[in-house]
Amino acid sequence: MISVSPSEHALLTLTRAIVDSGQYASVEDLLRTRRTVPPTLGPHALHVLRDLLAKGIVLALVRRGGWRRQRHLHAGQGVEGRLWQRYTAPALRFSSVCVRTLLWLTAEPLANADCEPLDAEEPLTLADELFLYLCCHLVAGTPCGPSVGAQPLFRRSALCRLGFPELLGVPPPGFTASAFAPLLADKALVLEALQADLARRWRRIEESKRRVFEPADMVALGSAQEVVLSAFLDALDAARRRDLAGFLLEAGRGLVDRPATHWMEGLSPSASLRARAEAARAAGAWLRSLARLARWDAEHRAVRFFDDDYDAAQLLLSQWNAFGEVGFRLAAERERALASLGPLESGLA
Repeated sequence: MISVSPSEHALLTLTRAIVDSGQYASVEDLLRTRRTVPPTLGPHALHVLRDLLAKGIVLALVRRGGWRRQRHLHAGQGVEGRLWQRYTAPALRFSSVCVRTLLWLTAEPLANADCEPLDAEEPLTLADELFLYLCCHLVAGTPCGPSVGAQPLFRRSALCRLGFPELLGVPPPGFTASAFAPLLADKALVLEALQADLARRWRRIEESKRRVFEPADMVALGSAQEVVLSAFLDALDAARRRDLAGFLLEAGRGLVDRPATHWMEGLSPSASLRARAEAARAAGAWLRSLARLARWDAEHRAVRFFDDDYDAAQLLLSQWNAFGEVGFRLAAERERALASLGPLESGLA
């Protein structure tokens, strides 16, 4: 029988919740409690941890979208199948960042504001990025979320920035397309597998805007979205992977049919007109990003049969057809309404 210490047992329990898409409630007490943990793990705990991560991280990719039969662009051509049919088993390598993060999560009382800072100097591997993303997924929207979102390590993760802009805040100056280059390397399998998960995340973010009360909070959220999406779409365009922006359209199906006031209805009625106007414009950050996709869509429609990019253009047109020109038009109308909105007009559509 394998023997581990109580703190190691807590760490392994937390790891299982992270990679198995467990519920926050199942580990809430663990995350809220301060405990002393050794700086390193014993050999038995380390063996179990390696096994959990090696199997769990691949299963997490499959469960969050890799099981879907999808078509994606590879070298300008559409390749169809489930994740394991499009690729051999991914070579995902964890660095010491992963263990350091788990030790921090196990030791610190995350519901408190006085957590020790968490950072690491070494570059993040693709497996590290995915692990940090799953950590954010576990705590987003909970009392422990702000402590995680405040840590420099999570803020260095481009994948966390893409999935959790509301948790991590506005990226620092200099956050550009280059931040996403590691995620787009090696066929961008993680971004492909997470398309459905990212769509759910961004839809949830847009739905949450109707509950934002303080204009400053809306401005912060919109600013974070704007910077992240601008850099991300730049990176996709440069890498010729526009297909990986599809989650933004999937998130918006049905949302763009709603009136512009949907994004503003929770704002404080006592806020100044200027604050409301700034918040209204910020609320339209995601809608503004769709204008770029609309331009791409128009470019795809203009590609002729004998052009080199014809196959790629046809794939994107077929994938984006469900949103379509009507969706792009509605998104542009809602964004213009928000941009011109000062005081909340109950009849604005």
